Amino acid sequence: EFAFAMQECIKRINKHSFNNFQLRIGINHGSLVAGVIGATKPQYDIWGNTVNVASRMESTGKVGKIQITEESCLLLEPHGFRFEEPHFVEVKGKGTMKARFLIDRRIVPT
Repeated sequence: EFAFAMQECIKRINKHSFNNFQLRIGINHGSLVAGVIGATKPQYDIWGNTVNVASRMESTGKVGKIQITEESCLLLEPHGFRFEEPHFVEVKGKGTMKARFLIDRRIVPT
């Protein structure tokens, strides 16, 4: 939902500022490490394989699309999210990974 909201937000920004900002979004799930580093200028940061793979999903993705790992897709599909057919991407340090582009979320009638 947050990724879709980001796409809508960038559309509004572009419309009202006469810019043409574009987003590529990458999603992965899993464990990570988070913390504050730095004594003189503290900064919050996150690390780990989960973060690295999400970053690679973004960097190998397409402008205007949300690329997601196959494993994350399997978690979201039962919640009504729809995806394009799987494709393969080369991920530095991981090799070839299966990924999909997130399309939308089906509205389930109540």
